[in-house]
This record gives sequence, C-alpha cells and structure tokens, in this order.
Amino acid sequence: MLKKRLFCLLWALILIVTVAACGQSREEPAVKNEVENIPGAVGPEATATPPPPPGEMVWVYRSSGSKQCEGGGMTLPQSLAKLRGSGVAVQESRCGVRTDRMFASVCGAPTGDILMHLVGMDALDAALELGYNPAEKVQYQFSACRDNSA
Repeated sequence: MLKKRLFCLLWALILIVTVAACGQSREEPAVKNEVENIPGAVGPEATATPPPPPGEMVWVYRSSGSKQCEGGGMTLPQSLAKLRGSGVAVQESRCGVRTDRMFASVCGAPTGDILMHLVGMDALDAALELGYNPAEKVQYQFSACRDNSA
C-alpha cells in the first residue's frame, strides 16, 4: 500500500513539474531583419513593396527548422545562399510565419517560422528541387526575422 501511494505521489510530482515547465516559455523577441544588404529585403519598419506582375514572379518558402526553446535551424541569409548557390536569382527575401496551422507550445516542437524568397517563375522548378514550396498554397504573414540561437 505504501509503495502504491509513493508511486502515485511520484507521478503527481512529475506531472506538476512538467506542467510548470511548459508554462515558462522563454519568449524570444523578434530581431531586426539581418539581411538589409540583400537587394529588395524589407525590414519590419519598411513599407511593403508592390506585388510583382502576375505570372512573372512567385514567392517560395521553406520552414526555418527552428525549434521552440532550442532555436537552431536555417537563417534567412543561409537560405538565400542556398538558392543563389544553385543559380536561382532571388529578387527579395523575407521572414514569415505560417498562419494556417497551429503549433503546440512544447519545447523541441517546430515553430511556424518560414523563410521566403521572391523568385522568377522560370526558377520555380529549381527552387522546388531544393525543398522550397510555392507560398500561394499556404497562409502566412511576413514577420521580423528571429535570432535562431537558443
């Protein structure tokens, strides 16, 4: 009987500690877009650029790979270098967040942060091969880039 009670108390303690730890999320403030030197890059305080002519340009995106409480993942300049290294011409690069999905607040779970690039329609296939997707298929908002260090 004592073992059973001790076992229940131990599980209750573990549950309380787990719930308490989840509520203490470390809020990482958004930082200023670190890619001002990228042609067409827009910081959070800048005005929006006019949309490209229909059929000529397309926004592509990929997940940053950042995890809650841990950071990490790819930065916007790294993503830009990946595209340009494969010969994809990028007109504009911005950070964003997906708004069509819910992301559980759990340490180690993915964030909704995405890396977005405006490329020509002729470069869409190359971007798709590199793991990017057309942004028109998801809901998102542009946002300030976050510091991916934990």
